[in-house]
Amino acid sequence: MKDTTSPMAYTDDRVLSLPGLNTPIEGVQFAGYVPVTGNANPVGPEAGLFYWFAGTKDYATRPTIIWTNGGPGSSSFWGFFLENGPYEILYPKDGAPTLTARPSAWNQYANYMIFEHPLSVTISFAEDEQVPKTVEQGMDQYYQALLNFLAKHPEILKNPIILAGESYAGTYLPLLAKLIVEGNAKSGGTVLNLIGTVLLDAWVDPWTQMAADTTYAFMHGLISASQKEILDKNVPLPVVNGEIQTLSGVYMANIAGKGDPPFDPVMDYLNNDDFRKAVHALPVGPHTTVTQNWSAVVSANYEARVNESFVSVVKELLEGKSPDDKARQKIIVISGLNDAKDCNFLGTGEWLNKLDGIAAAQFKMARTTQWLDPGTKEVLGFEQNGGLLRWLKVLNAGHLAVLDQPLLIQYILKAVGL
Repeated sequence: MKDTTSPMAYTDDRVLSLPGLNTPIEGVQFAGYVPVTGNANPVGPEAGLFYWFAGTKDYATRPTIIWTNGGPGSSSFWGFFLENGPYEILYPKDGAPTLTARPSAWNQYANYMIFEHPLSVTISFAEDEQVPKTVEQGMDQYYQALLNFLAKHPEILKNPIILAGESYAGTYLPLLAKLIVEGNAKSGGTVLNLIGTVLLDAWVDPWTQMAADTTYAFMHGLISASQKEILDKNVPLPVVNGEIQTLSGVYMANIAGKGDPPFDPVMDYLNNDDFRKAVHALPVGPHTTVTQNWSAVVSANYEARVNESFVSVVKELLEGKSPDDKARQKIIVISGLNDAKDCNFLGTGEWLNKLDGIAAAQFKMARTTQWLDPGTKEVLGFEQNGGLLRWLKVLNAGHLAVLDQPLLIQYILKAVGL
């Protein structure tokens, strides 16, 4: 660490107040750093991932949803403050920040947690040599951090855990779920009660998914048949989505939307010294001022393999070692139908169709049914439920589906059996 204070020095992680929040904190919150090494990986740098746990009042008996954004290397404060986390920030240019409770926050239904990962993303400070070189190394560090957090809070160790995330989380989370399954199988190891992994508009099988971009654009009237033909013949898949955006002029993350929510208020808040003190983070300084909402080092390290497919890992989680393997995992795939990015529903359907095995066969035989608002009975989307594997396509939602459709948290909890 360049800062003279090590994040490992913090022991009391209770969050008792937050700058700009004019009401008492509801529920129980913890924040701070946990090391990325442990019993399963004892050798490594002294560095820690920042975590923030926003629990219910009865958090010790409630399930925990662990959320991650994608990237690779994007900040999960994006979700925490702009999508489904407990707070929204108003940061006027001529005043102090104001924090308000999000009406549809996921921590109203379950414990909600983020790790700011990989190392070097915003306030998970690290030297370049400490930053993971591969996504597998990064998720191993994440897994060790999770184990270390649960060792710090054994009161929630046995409670159900749900992994959820969007975009490049389609790579992150299958790898993390696999580490948990493998760790659970080790003699004497820590057993985590993982009950489901939720992949939202997820980057799982990139080449398959990117190949569907021009079809999505044509079917939604964004380009003409001749433009589609030109793009298909002349433009490499990794840049075709950008070409579609240039031609159409639409917001590709949601073709009915206007743009991403601004991250600047979050950036200002992360660089607030009172905030850093409240969440037990390193103080603002020459080497600890946040200047971007992602890590350029992580992006560069992961770039060579960013288009690698992880369909095989999803299959491994679904199938286990045998049909009666209790370690077989429940996978929930969610697509916003307005998402025109590389993670659009057409490409998602293509990689789902590539799955084989018992769980995949049961999924493919399942009929599509309506997903209804439990109160108004309005049609919100369409579900294909095969048991261990299910796919929900959400109306009027884009790449940030959890922001566009707040009722998704209720769907997810029901889908995992809670």
